[in-house]
Amino acid sequence: MRFLSVLAALSCGIVSAFAGPGTANDFGGRRVLLIGIDGCRADAIRKLTENGRAPHLKSLITTGTVTWNAYAGGVLEGESQQETSSGPGWTTILTGVWRDRHGVADNRFRFHRIAQWPHWMKRIKDHAPKAWTGSLCDWPEIHKFIVASSRGTGADFLNFEFLTTTMDAAGKHVDYEKCDAEITERAVEQLRTADPDVLFVYFGNLDETGHGVAHKEGKFSPENEPYCAALAQVDERLGTVLAAMKARPKFAEENWLVIATTDHGGRETKHGGQTPEERTIWMIANGGDAAKGAIIEKPVPQTAVAPTVFRHLGIPVKADWGWEAEPFALPVK
Repeated sequence: MRFLSVLAALSCGIVSAFAGPGTANDFGGRRVLLIGIDGCRADAIRKLTENGRAPHLKSLITTGTVTWNAYAGGVLEGESQQETSSGPGWTTILTGVWRDRHGVADNRFRFHRIAQWPHWMKRIKDHAPKAWTGSLCDWPEIHKFIVASSRGTGADFLNFEFLTTTMDAAGKHVDYEKCDAEITERAVEQLRTADPDVLFVYFGNLDETGHGVAHKEGKFSPENEPYCAALAQVDERLGTVLAAMKARPKFAEENWLVIATTDHGGRETKHGGQTPEERTIWMIANGGDAAKGAIIEKPVPQTAVAPTVFRHLGIPVKADWGWEAEPFALPVK
């Protein structure tokens, strides 16, 4: 087994050119933490929050806005229909458009058009060049394809990029639990030492548990104990990241919006199809002007993450971006 860790960050001399903590940024103190939990079924979160095994997710839900009726996979039988797999799912979440635009059909990323429909952190950087953006994950394709293709031959739009993954000799990912732990450690470090405007923190072990890889008895099911135990562990790591955010010296002056979601559900040990178990996902918005204790009943597309981020930061959305979804967490009126 070999351990691969890739870390790209700006030097201290360059970091000083960027905005500081509190309200000293281009967004008046508004900031975003996006939590991505790969392969996380909505009914599993509901079960664990009800039985006390996911206290941090429960806190985000009870003091924020949640939808249990969001969906991956595009519009059924429509041009936007796409596989409920990680490639199309994370590309949609991070670009704001479905497959009919970004072109990602599966995890191979063949014939994609991400350069034309780029990562929304690039759009943030285009709007506010001094903004601080960061991405941490342990699924290489996110940085290899979504980030790299959005960058093209232009300037890097991430101030901090961290990828960690363990692989066996055949290139199979076999230790996502260890990787998730390092993701947590690095995210805490950035929240403590840098001043993120937007930070994406991705956890991959739950999905590998559902596939029966991280645990041979794992399945995508709220009745599967290995799967539930892996989700409880993600919740614990989420709590560590949230604690670091709240421990920032000027946190009281900052206006953080925490968004948490997943790329797809699952059925037995697989996903990719269009069954309710695979398509139904969830989204949480906590902080900013998201309503407290609100539950959104209407269907919410996976594409809603991008405009929700931009609404909080106060960045106007341009028509030629192709973002058709509305922000899923609207302010209290």
